[in-house]
Amino acid sequence: MEEFLNKYCYLVIDSRGKYFYYTCALITNVSETHISFKDITKNGEIFSYRKSDIAEIKLSNKKAK
Repeated sequence: MEEFLNKYCYLVIDSRGKYFYYTCALITNVSETHISFKDITKNGEIFSYRKSDIAEIKLSNKKAK
């Protein structure tokens, strides 16, 4: 997942059967177990999830404002 570092991505997170969607997430850190990102669509809030919770990740076609 290091290839997504410092890029805007579309993410789908499956956290215990509850899905979270992020359409313009700037990936800020990728560790061995977690991924952290700034969600541009939610006032720049920072989120961090386990890599195992990522159901889908791909480059986003959305751009930050």
